[in-house]
Amino acid sequence: SMKYLLNKEPLSTENLRESLKKELEFYFSRENLSKDLYLMSQMDSDQFVPIWTIASMEGIKVLTTDMDLILDVLRSSPMVQVDEKGEKVRPNHKRCIIILREVPETTPVEEVESLFKNENCPKVISVEFAHNNNWYITFQSDTDAQQVNTFKL
Repeated sequence: SMKYLLNKEPLSTENLRESLKKELEFYFSRENLSKDLYLMSQMDSDQFVPIWTIASMEGIKVLTTDMDLILDVLRSSPMVQVDEKGEKVRPNHKRCIIILREVPETTPVEEVESLFKNENCPKVISVEFAHNNNWYITFQSDTDAQQVNTFKL
């Protein structure tokens, strides 16, 4: 059955997929994640969110309630990674980010950056304060980020 938007125009399947993809990718964008406390709170330690959590977001519900379609669109997006069972999803770009926890917001950025100024350490692209004393340190690649994860800072 066609899902109708508020203006009662039926969306063609192609348009629906496109709108859904935009909306889903928006939720998992770095920009949104840095301030979407609800979504962040739904993440497990590997940054996965249950797909039904995403499906129940307002912006998605107005487009579709078809879980298979949502899953299909998520699987086709390079921005996110769906687990093997198709039950949860996480942002893909986060793999090149490591999260420093328990670092107070009042800490100067330079001080956080200096932790990574080490000749064995991959180049840091950006350092940003997230919230709840979490900092996001972004690297060029997931390999870099994983290398840093093995460091003892």
